[in-house]
Amino acid sequence: MQAGLFCGSVFPTLTTPLITCAPSQYGSTRLRIPAPGTENDDHNPPRVAPRHLFDTSVGDDDLFHGDRYKWSLRFTVINLTNKTALYNFLSTFSGTHFVTPRSYTAEVGFHF
Repeated sequence: MQAGLFCGSVFPTLTTPLITCAPSQYGSTRLRIPAPGTENDDHNPPRVAPRHLFDTSVGDDDLFHGDRYKWSLRFTVINLTNKTALYNFLSTFSGTHFVTPRSYTAEVGFHF
């Protein structure tokens, strides 16, 4: 379920798991699974599906236009569209993880 597996138009749930599925009908919304018989660990392996994420930030580094001290303010949004996706570090020790859900950050700085 976490990988978005499906069989045709049927998605599994905790109460109704996928028991059988024809090889031509299975797939995943979060993984790119090669067609049956075409998987090759060197040239055509299963991969995390490509995705596009959008982060944005707005701020000012000299908020009050002071001569001696400077105030800064920044507002950042990570994963603005709140997309659920996987990413892979391609490392034995870190593995595959879910993308961070939408998060907001506000920063105030005083520079002297």
